[in-house]
Amino acid sequence: MMDEKSARLYAQLDQFKYLVSKTERFIAWSLRQVKNPYVACSFGKDSSVMLHMILKHAPNIVVRFATHPETNILDDYPGVIEWWVKNYSIKLQEIYCDGGLVKVKHHQRKMLNEGNWDAFFVGIRAQESFGRRVSLKTYSKYHQLANGRIKICPMAWWKENDVSAYIFSKDLPLLGKYKFEGISARTSSGTPRTHIHETLQALKSRDLQKFNQLCDLFEDAKYYV
Repeated sequence: MMDEKSARLYAQLDQFKYLVSKTERFIAWSLRQVKNPYVACSFGKDSSVMLHMILKHAPNIVVRFATHPETNILDDYPGVIEWWVKNYSIKLQEIYCDGGLVKVKHHQRKMLNEGNWDAFFVGIRAQESFGRRVSLKTYSKYHQLANGRIKICPMAWWKENDVSAYIFSKDLPLLGKYKFEGISARTSSGTPRTHIHETLQALKSRDLQKFNQLCDLFEDAKYYV
C-alpha cells in the first residue's frame, strides 16, 4: 500500500505518465466509436480515476451512480459527489436500487442498464480478482456484450500504485473508508453480497453510530458482525 508522499513521487515517473497518456488515448478512441455512452461510477478509487480522465474528453457525459437505502450510511458519498458537481459540473443520474441488506444478484446491473445507451465505461481492474483477470484477458478492454452494448474498461491493467499516484497527484476526493483503512480498502454504495461481513465489520469499527443506523434500517445487519 502506497502512502501519499510515495504516491506523489511515483506520479512523476515516466512510466506512470506514459500509462496515463496511453489510457487517455484509449478513452478518446473509445468515445469516437460510440454514440451514447455513460460512465458507471461508484465514486470509489478506481472509478474516480476513470471519471477524471473521461471528463477531459467528454465533459458532458452522463455519470450513473447506483444508490441503495444504506448508501449514505456506509460512507460520505454526498460529500464526495458534491466535490465532483462543484468542480466538474458532472451530469449525475442516481439510479435507486431498493431492496434488503443482502442484494439480489444482478439487480443493480439491470437497473443501470435501463435506457437507450450503446456503451458504458466501468472502472474494473484485473488486479482486483482472478475472475476479472480472466474476463479482461478473454474479452479485452473494449467488448460488445450479448445485448449489443459496448463495455469499456480503461483501468483494466492499472495497478493499485498507479491508482494511488493518480488520486493523490490530482487531489481527487476520497471516501472515508480509504482514509481510515488505506487505499487498498474495498468500498461499495451497497452492502456487497460477497463481502458483507467485511463491509459491516469495517463500518462498525470506523463509525459505531453509522453501524447502529444500519441496524435500525436492516434488522439482520447485526447478525453478520
